[in-house]
Amino acid sequence: MNSQSYSSRADIEVAELALRAVLVDEFRKEARSDAQSLDRMLAHLVNMNLFLSTSPEILDNVKKRLGDFAAAATRMADRNPDSGPQLKVAAEKLQQASERLNGASAVQ
Repeated sequence: MNSQSYSSRADIEVAELALRAVLVDEFRKEARSDAQSLDRMLAHLVNMNLFLSTSPEILDNVKKRLGDFAAAATRMADRNPDSGPQLKVAAEKLQQASERLNGASAVQ
């Protein structure tokens, strides 16, 4: 695994932490369906990070998913003003991870 892969995996971990920061009890109660969506995103992020090191051929799929997750988190921020700032941070981190993976695919 090269240093770019480590960096990309670290970006995904940062995005994962940002999502976890949103998923507090209050958000789970107030925005139940969005919280369930974030839980599914988290499961995908964990799997993506695991498979990135073992299956580099999934890179394009991971980049697309991260971008999709960023867009979804942005829409959630609009629907949930109390958690909006945290969701926007999560969206930024997801987008950054996607963009970093774009750089990784250009290097390979």
